[in-house]
Amino acid sequence: MRQLIKRSAVIVGAGGGCAIVAWQVWKRAGVRRNSRPIPSNQKIVIIGAGFAGLNVAQELSKLLPAESDGQITLVDQNNYLLFTPMLTEVAGGELDPHHILAPPRMLSPRINFEQGQVHDVDLHNRSVVLDVGDDAASRRTLMADHIVIALGSVSNFHGIPGVEEHSLCLKTIADAAAIRNRILGALEQASWEQDSTVRKELLTFVVGGGGYTGVETMAAVNDLARTSVAHYPRVPAGEIRTIIIEPGDRLMSELSSDLAAFGQSKLEQRGVQVRLKTQITRATANFVELQNGERIPTRTLIWAGGITPNPLISRLNCKRGKHGGIIVDEHCAVPEYPGIWALGDCAEVPKPESKSSYAPTAQNATREGATVARNIVAVLRGQPLEKFQFTPIGELALVGRHSGVAKIYGYQFSGFVAWAMWRAIYLSKMLGMGQRSRILIDWLLDCFFGRNIAVLGGIRDSV
Repeated sequence: MRQLIKRSAVIVGAGGGCAIVAWQVWKRAGVRRNSRPIPSNQKIVIIGAGFAGLNVAQELSKLLPAESDGQITLVDQNNYLLFTPMLTEVAGGELDPHHILAPPRMLSPRINFEQGQVHDVDLHNRSVVLDVGDDAASRRTLMADHIVIALGSVSNFHGIPGVEEHSLCLKTIADAAAIRNRILGALEQASWEQDSTVRKELLTFVVGGGGYTGVETMAAVNDLARTSVAHYPRVPAGEIRTIIIEPGDRLMSELSSDLAAFGQSKLEQRGVQVRLKTQITRATANFVELQNGERIPTRTLIWAGGITPNPLISRLNCKRGKHGGIIVDEHCAVPEYPGIWALGDCAEVPKPESKSSYAPTAQNATREGATVARNIVAVLRGQPLEKFQFTPIGELALVGRHSGVAKIYGYQFSGFVAWAMWRAIYLSKMLGMGQRSRILIDWLLDCFFGRNIAVLGGIRDSV
């Protein structure tokens, strides 16, 4: 009886396996029947190697694995891919700047990387003009069948006098190094400065903007300044002031009010002054002026007050939305220009059944990238296009050493658990085991030996 049951199970299992194989074969055959062969010599050019552009390139390399499937070219002004979520940890002295960079030439043999500054994009003729040197003689043009515009964003200073000239931002690896150097340099100068007015300016650090970037930057700056001061015996810790200024009625408006309140309380426990419902109206080299006329003496203003699409977008002959981004349809295609796609921070991707567009976040950019790649392949094969629709998984933010806030799949976390989740999730998304290992080593060194307070030299962004 046992042998009969065993044989029956084997027959059923084998039959089930054969059915699954047959189903997969039938599906693939159906795809082949319902699609045309990919035209030869197709050229796909992706400009911008942020989260959006990178994911287009990676997904295309999987969907079009053969050389005969066409040429995939990824263009960026830098010869590295920057993992922006960890910029605040570089600014705070917890990570080596080079460890959050990954070489794009090692992504995939299918991806051809070109370094150059995008000078212009001809949407009608589908061409990209690149500056690859310091003069116009080194300018070259890339022709394409499909162009993906993923040029990202720059800081938005909202026309506030003096802010652009007298603030630091956190968009590039050079920005992060500059913030770290400014804080350590201020402590160094304050250790011998006798003028109390100058010392007050040196030891006051202000962040403008209380969104995710502003809060994480303030947490990193505050921790770096207050932990490093122990190495400067002539600088009293009580002289350090850290201030975050937010026009809204609370920090991190993207989060629930209770998580935002927890984040604010953690910052305040660590000595941060939180100024809500307050706007910066002017900045100089020595002070920040508020709308009520108050002047905060400081030589360090870090601006996290919003973003705007890359300036090149404003020069393109296409429609732009209320935020300045390229208007695209639900497939991330630019209307009236077949073969032109736009996504990420420089595009306004419409939400289904809504007049609003998706927020310029890494989560959205990543999923938009995969959708655009699939739609390009669909066009090549004569298949229907896929609409972009995505509900964010959640949000995470660091609010200080070993403390964070998170909302994942509707569940809320705070404190050490949220901090550990932040590190685990973002570490898993970092490109390459080599870079992940270097980051882990940095974190271990920081845990056992503290932060490295050496001023960074030679860190700059490529042209």
